[in-house]
Amino acid sequence: MDTSSEQLAIAIGKALGGGQASAYNGISYCQSGNHVASYAIAVHPRAFSWSATELPDGRTRTFEPRTLTIQTDGADDYSLTIERIPFSFPEAVQLSFPLSLPIWGRHLDDYHPVASEVHGPDTTLLLRHRMDPTIFGSFTFETENGIAKALLTPSHALKLEREARPDNG
Repeated sequence: MDTSSEQLAIAIGKALGGGQASAYNGISYCQSGNHVASYAIAVHPRAFSWSATELPDGRTRTFEPRTLTIQTDGADDYSLTIERIPFSFPEAVQLSFPLSLPIWGRHLDDYHPVASEVHGPDTTLLLRHRMDPTIFGSFTFETENGIAKALLTPSHALKLEREARPDNG
């Protein structure tokens, strides 16, 4: 476990990059308490667009970056103001947009990084709760490219399994 400020800053920088060069499809797993859901997602981080379909046959939500609108099957679209993006993105796509996660120590964030550890190809940030320093979580990403893999806290778990899209060449 590396608690040096320099190594922690380097790890945070890599994590915030989020591997945003490539579009991809994947499966996102979200758990809050006893509720578990999975979603088929299609994400293009550089274009800031995404879609998430609850599995097995649930509704689909998409984000249209040109109009800043979240569209949901069978429901009214709703617009976001620029300052609410990406904080209003659903859990299904939050790992694809690391700034949407409440873990960076900002004013309204629940957690902040306190240490980093490298395990093979992955780096894990140890997170400490803002209000209760005895509560911890972790955020894991691929060390080389910053692609997020998992966020675990006592109350939530997010996991992302990515696959490269054929249109990446």
